[in-house]
Amino acid sequence: MSQLKKCLYIIDLLRRRGAMSLNEINESFRYSPLYDKNIEPRTFARYKDFIALNFPYYIEFNNRTKKYELFRDKPLYGEDSSLYDYLLSAYHIQSITELAIKHQDKIMTAEVPTGVENVHIILEAIDKQRGIECTYYSFTKESAKEQTIIPCFLKTWEGRWYLVAEPANQQHEPAVYALERMDNIRLTDKTMRPTKKITPEKYFDGSFGINHSDDQKPEIIRIKVYGSQVAYVRTLPIHESQKEVETTEDWSIFEYRLVPCFNLYQELLWHREKIEVLEPLYVREEMKNIVEALHNIYK
Repeated sequence: MSQLKKCLYIIDLLRRRGAMSLNEINESFRYSPLYDKNIEPRTFARYKDFIALNFPYYIEFNNRTKKYELFRDKPLYGEDSSLYDYLLSAYHIQSITELAIKHQDKIMTAEVPTGVENVHIILEAIDKQRGIECTYYSFTKESAKEQTIIPCFLKTWEGRWYLVAEPANQQHEPAVYALERMDNIRLTDKTMRPTKKITPEKYFDGSFGINHSDDQKPEIIRIKVYGSQVAYVRTLPIHESQKEVETTEDWSIFEYRLVPCFNLYQELLWHREKIEVLEPLYVREEMKNIVEALHNIYK
């Protein structure tokens, strides 16, 4: 664990500071809660190898400047490096734990994603190629049901951890399960693997949040964003497919590749009168119908 934390520290340091010599790295490292002793050249070489093997980064020594430089490699899942950003974020929180507890009255935080206590056993099942047995409490049903499922992959969304899993008989399509509604989780004795065709990229292609549709294909959705909200949408994209295709002094047009769904309409409404759906027409009409229904409630 110490090696992992120190490698996260080195990645974060070189991302923020740029090229550094080993002496400069050690100078910064002395002020880290992880510091026990200086990093020796041989140890740093091992850390470099560990980073190249496990992260979408690699470190090279520049003979001209005599400094180490961090380079971005291809992430494990296309261009998505959110897992590594999540780990770096967790590293930062861990590194300030003592001060955070000391000054807890000065910090306000959002709720931790629910279901996090079940993440480890799900990952263990994936690692050991096992199924999981659990009691699942459906969001829409009051009764609990015993389930045997094969974990495929995990995703966080709006403060919850979710699992996409296949039924044990593999005769039905995968489904999404909220980890917070799983209880009595245990690994099966029998080896169980998901079908090879299931990948996060395929399953969530064009999805907004955890919504998934086999029937509908992603399409281009264009919205116009007005005023100061343009800067907000630029810095906090509505979806990872976001592209800014037209810009003026007063508004910008953004384009997305998405399957329209309840969560998407909810997100668009969050921006109030600062956005306007341009196309496709049926998505614009649906937004209009929602706004009219709200108007009828309040008039």
